[in-house]
Amino acid sequence: MNNNVMKNPVETGQINSSDMQTKSVGNKSNNSWFNVNHIGLKKNQSDKNKIFIIKELVSNAFDENINKCEVQLTWSSEGTKIKVQDDSPEGFKKLADAYTLFNESYKANDTSKRGRFSYGTKSSLAMFKEAKIVSTKGTILFKSNGTRTKTGTKTEKGSIFEGLIKLKKVEFEELLDLSRTIIPPKNVEFVINDNLIKRSNTHSVFTETLPTVTIDEEGNFTPSSRVTEIELFKSLDTNYICELGIPVVETDIPFTINVNQKVPLSKDRDNVKPAYLKKLKAFVLNHTHNDLSEEELQTTFAQEALEQKESSAEAIKSVIDAKFGEDAVVYDMSDIEANKKAFADERQVISGSQLSKEAWSRVKEAREQYSDFALPSGQISKYAKPEFTGGAEEVDVDDKMQEVVDYAKFLHQQLGFGSLSVTVHDGSGALASYGRGNLQLFFNVLGRQWFDLDTNKQEILELLIHEFGHYYSSDHLSRSYYDGLCRIGAKLTILKV
Repeated sequence: MNNNVMKNPVETGQINSSDMQTKSVGNKSNNSWFNVNHIGLKKNQSDKNKIFIIKELVSNAFDENINKCEVQLTWSSEGTKIKVQDDSPEGFKKLADAYTLFNESYKANDTSKRGRFSYGTKSSLAMFKEAKIVSTKGTILFKSNGTRTKTGTKTEKGSIFEGLIKLKKVEFEELLDLSRTIIPPKNVEFVINDNLIKRSNTHSVFTETLPTVTIDEEGNFTPSSRVTEIELFKSLDTNYICELGIPVVETDIPFTINVNQKVPLSKDRDNVKPAYLKKLKAFVLNHTHNDLSEEELQTTFAQEALEQKESSAEAIKSVIDAKFGEDAVVYDMSDIEANKKAFADERQVISGSQLSKEAWSRVKEAREQYSDFALPSGQISKYAKPEFTGGAEEVDVDDKMQEVVDYAKFLHQQLGFGSLSVTVHDGSGALASYGRGNLQLFFNVLGRQWFDLDTNKQEILELLIHEFGHYYSSDHLSRSYYDGLCRIGAKLTILKV
């Protein structure tokens, strides 16, 4: 950097108001509504991580038609020198953009560019003690006394930014490390302190429709949505959401995500809206769930992605399977016993509180593609309570059947349960059904040979004991039912019937 530029850096005040005035088109009057104190602007941003300076300067270079961008960072106790140089044939398009706040950017309506209202250059420039911009159209010197000078010194091509900023050694080292997280455009040579920063190999590349920003007919920013390419990079370190290669914010998603269009950002361009983040999570999960470990599928990232309407049935199933097991069932309020049977079978029974309302909606949608996925336990035949099938009708009983009917009534009386009503049906499904409320027993035909006390008394007695146990409880797995069966067995043994 030119010695007379870097000499005696002292922060002394504001840019001259006359320097900040711009002439109106077609009008000789000056627009002098505002004076901008660059020291105040600097203080306003003093708590921000200084990486935003490099990101803004490099973004300006990446947005041009370049083949190479070089960054040099040099620390000393007097100040850190930062130099960013590119080889754009046109150079800095409008030097006035370097010092005119909220000038309309030529890049505003181009979703493939990073620029908005030329604010980024000023916000980074204000952090320096002094700086200069040299381009194909001239040189602007930003002096330590708060004044600005333009000279005729030019480059044949490209632009050069040089500045001096006061940084602690630890801040400098962090700035250098974070600079290396920038993802250069394809076919652009990106060099930091003479080291080539190569693009990592992508884990996957896909296209999705994401929100972006553009401008309307009056030049105002307006929300929009467009199909864009999304690149995923697997990293062992911190992962980021990137806008066209420029890291925006850290994320719990197990990939660095590069969105190749303008991203709707916060005013400070260091965060995205929660709704945008969740949508992005769903898309990443859809395209990577087969590659994620069980641990990664159980992280907050996967759980939030699961809840989004954009999540696919395949991704939903992967998350639920990883969290609860591939044979998990859902707690069935209408069949408490089925839940117990599934639990006894060492299957995970998912209760309502274990997933959010949104996640349950996605699980139900996934069942449209996977009919046996996360079913209520009572809908699984192995655990469902036996029931008569519809349309069963009472049949006339023959002599053998009548013997069994009378035997059932006799046992019921002997056990002290009272009078029993017994009917035989021609249905299928449950072998029998007993109602304590009405003391009624239903048999299905079971085959005529079954109704034979002479040859099949043990099976008949087993079924009657099983059904009469429901006098004590309807739940096969309850303590009351178990104790009731013991009581019936003991009584029948004493009665010797």
